[in-house]
This record gives sequence, C-alpha cells and structure tokens, in this order.
Amino acid sequence: MDLACFAHPQIDVWERRLRSERPLWVTTQHALARDGFAEDGLPSSLALLPVIESGFGTDAGSASGCRGLWQLKASTARRFGLVVSRRRDDRLEPDLATRAAARYLALLHAHYRDWPLALAAYNVGEGRVDRARGREPGASFWQLADNRRLPRASRDYVARFLALVRVVDGADDC
Repeated sequence: MDLACFAHPQIDVWERRLRSERPLWVTTQHALARDGFAEDGLPSSLALLPVIESGFGTDAGSASGCRGLWQLKASTARRFGLVVSRRRDDRLEPDLATRAAARYLALLHAHYRDWPLALAAYNVGEGRVDRARGREPGASFWQLADNRRLPRASRDYVARFLALVRVVDGADDC
C-alpha cells in the first residue's frame, strides 16, 4: 500500500501543521528536494523518514545516544552490520546508515505486516510495540494509538511522517 494513502484524523492534523507552520514547512520543502529511496520492496517515500528523525542532519545526535541521519541506536546499528566504536561510527555515513535503516525497516514490516506499526517500532522499539500488542492482540497501530497503548511521541511520529508523505507524494492514487 502506498504510504500516502493512509487515512486517520491524526494524519490530517499533522498535514495541516506541515503545510501551515513555517518551521515545519521549511523542513518539508527541504525533503521535497531529496532523491528517492530505492530499496527493493520498500516504498520510496521511506526516504523521507530522516526529515522526522534528524532533519537530514548526517551528524545529528540525541540524548538517548541515537546518531546520524536515521538516528540509529548503537545496538541497532551493529545488529544491521554497522561498526560503532570510539574510532569509527558508521551511523554517520549516510550510505551505510541508509542501507542499515532500510534493512531494519524491511525486517519491521515483515514482522508487523503493517507500515504504521513498523514505523512505531522504528521509533519506540519493537519491545514497546510488542508489549502494547500483547495487551490488545491483533490491534492496529491506530487502535493502539487511540487507546493510548503507545507513547504520545510515537503516536505523533507515525502521524507526522504519514502526513509528510501525503504532502510530498500526494494521495491522488489512493
């Protein structure tokens, strides 16, 4: 399914914000100039994820230790073949980090069979999403979000990303 085709009121809220709030619109415009994400079997619109993750900052860092364009934790980066040491941090290499992020997103989508759940797991971690689904087996991302089983930041993350995809790719073919 095309990521621009997801419909939910929270996506509508973020789409309005992305189009109307100047700082968010500037970042959105920056995303429009980016090349497509070409990884077999993955929607090209996933190339926009660094807008949300790092604002396309290749050396971005977070208080939780995530680094680079894709804001990967050291353990996740190593899991997908990147070197993270005192001397070398492949998370700061856009091509290497993009391939690792693509493999991670593919694995998450294969596990959840749903892009919103896969995106939530990318943001908040697989364990957190699995625990939420354990309380509501078979629940969709939107059901978990509406029932507040996932953190607010993750609920906003998914809705904001899908709104960005709508703004950039449009939803005309849905």
